[in-house]
Amino acid sequence: MEEILLFIEERQTWIYVILTLAGLVYLRSIFHSYKELRGSIFSLERERAMSRLIRSGAMLILVFAGLAATFVVATFAWPALSVSIHQTPIPTVSLLATLEVDSDAVVEVSLTTTPRDSLIVDSSGCLNPMATITDPQDSDSVSGLVVVEGVANITNFAFYKIEYKRLMPGEVWHPISAGTQPVCEDGCQVREELGTWNTTLVTPGEYAFRLVVMDVEGNAPLPCEIQLRVLPPP
Repeated sequence: MEEILLFIEERQTWIYVILTLAGLVYLRSIFHSYKELRGSIFSLERERAMSRLIRSGAMLILVFAGLAATFVVATFAWPALSVSIHQTPIPTVSLLATLEVDSDAVVEVSLTTTPRDSLIVDSSGCLNPMATITDPQDSDSVSGLVVVEGVANITNFAFYKIEYKRLMPGEVWHPISAGTQPVCEDGCQVREELGTWNTTLVTPGEYAFRLVVMDVEGNAPLPCEIQLRVLPPP
């Protein structure tokens, strides 16, 4: 299933072109069949014209269905699937470089990952100007429908997602929305919308909220995390 969705996503332009050309062909066939039907004198001619008209109409409906299916997959299904299959780990990475002076001048670099406290919100990722949340801000109190603004425009951008989780032991991240187009281009002269969070759907309390931005190779900078207090709806 994933392979089919990926195939449609990668070749959507050609699929649109082919289906559009096919639609024009069948539309032309419908037009000629209709003219032939109106000009038919004998019943056999009318039956043949009607048969071609029905067949062309059915094929045109299939073409429109293909166009609609391609649009849904490319616009909604694949981004949603990308969010679910590209879960971004949040490691604390320490680069420990040890220089060994020998004839080969070997430099060894080791990566170590240390567990993170699930109740601690690390906002250091928000210092990245190309992958950050500008509104709301850390420690803000929010309610109702919250418009999330920020920047998601890293090198080799693939997609971004915004997520939340309640600050309680055992809680997991829940996706809110995602996008496959960079947010805040051309120098970021104005703040742009990343998505919206309907806080009336969650229990009031303390929440961690983050922006994850992924590149085409499956890599991501440290997510921008903030802590928000969700208030009861007014």
